[in-house]
Amino acid sequence: MKKWKLFISTLLFTGLLFSCASTSSEEAKANSKNQQEITIAVPEEPQITPEELFLDSIKNVKIQFTNAPAKTRKGKAFSSPYEILVTDADGQPCAGFALSLKVPVHKEGTQLILTDIDITTGEDGKVAYMPETPSFSANTVVQAYPAIPEELELTPQELTDFTEIATFAVESDIATKGAIMFVFEYNENGKSPKNSYDILSGLRKKGVYNIGNAPISDTSYIDASKEKIYKENYAYVGTDFGYLIGGTLKFANPVEKNDDGTYTAHMTAYIYGIDMKTGTVIYEETTDYSSSGANWNKAVDSCRTTLTNVAVDSIMFGL
Repeated sequence: MKKWKLFISTLLFTGLLFSCASTSSEEAKANSKNQQEITIAVPEEPQITPEELFLDSIKNVKIQFTNAPAKTRKGKAFSSPYEILVTDADGQPCAGFALSLKVPVHKEGTQLILTDIDITTGEDGKVAYMPETPSFSANTVVQAYPAIPEELELTPQELTDFTEIATFAVESDIATKGAIMFVFEYNENGKSPKNSYDILSGLRKKGVYNIGNAPISDTSYIDASKEKIYKENYAYVGTDFGYLIGGTLKFANPVEKNDDGTYTAHMTAYIYGIDMKTGTVIYEETTDYSSSGANWNKAVDSCRTTLTNVAVDSIMFGL
């Protein structure tokens, strides 16, 4: 009887142990579940970057050019400065506002070089900038935008919406220095090149009277290098003329007849300019143009006339 009592006691004790262990495990699971249920994920506040703060600070600022000087000529000073006014959302002047101006300063060969100039408005929200007398020609713009603090990772391109522009026009001094021309026009078949009377005439209409075909203007030189063409002509005229204008005017493809019976001409002008004093190529431009007309002649005449006018204007502001 004692053995049975002992065995029963052992079973009861073991059952009690298992019962306690099971209870503890269930309670732990319940506690863990309760903890999970009351855990709340709090979203992090979005961090505002210094760049965003800067852009927000200028969003209502208005920049405007109140004056831009008229075009000038290479070697001649501008008649007046660029004037800029900066105001806030209420139209009140922004005093001490830092601006950056992107302006052309010189040419390296055919490449126009720009630089940034930092200026600050006065008590009246105004500021003026007088460019130096230009030693180069150009037909471009001056840009004005809020100055970007050095510590910010922003570029001027990201301030396009806050940027204002004004014309910067400097005509070549070709009218006073003169030029010789080595520009050939081709027919539709890409043959029979001849000196371009249209471009020559167009430049004369712009006041360039001291101009004529280059002394070396044989068609055998068309594929020669610019250096050779320059040297051969320099041997004849030296610096009696300021510039040598070279290039071609060609049909990009044969004139097309359209479904409606009209015709379309597509032509390309490639023009370059050399300073006769230095032998440097200071201008190089390729211009494409297409024009349609009721017949072949009208399409070609319209295309050639427009392309010639564009080329002449480009020369006047490129040399």
